[in-house]
Amino acid sequence: MIGTSAYPIATPEQFKAALLAVRDKNLPSSHFAMLRAQCRAPDATITTKQLAAAAEYENYNAANLQYGTLALHVAERLGFTPEERHADGSPCWWTTLSFSKEDQAEENTGHFQFIMRPELVSALRDMRWA
Repeated sequence: MIGTSAYPIATPEQFKAALLAVRDKNLPSSHFAMLRAQCRAPDATITTKQLAAAAEYENYNAANLQYGTLALHVAERLGFTPEERHADGSPCWWTTLSFSKEDQAEENTGHFQFIMRPELVSALRDMRWA
């Protein structure tokens, strides 16, 4: 399993505080469009191609980069450093927001899926951001 959700990294209240702090950094609205789209998706599960469409990025590579950037900002506010590492040893920041299961690719396309952390879903819904 990649980015496992076996343990919560923050409470919904901690996610709320981190999201408010990140919002105050004047990040692009596209970052929050990705969060809304994912939270509203069935089972809060979405592919990078779907994230790109939600944020009006040209391709999934842009969405992947921006999702990681947003995750890094949230992680900094939470004091979280992911255990998961890329081949180059750098942290998988996206695991701040989501997890994924290796055997759970999108059925029709085989695309990798991000599954939003339940505590983040709760925070976004409580804040009425999604």
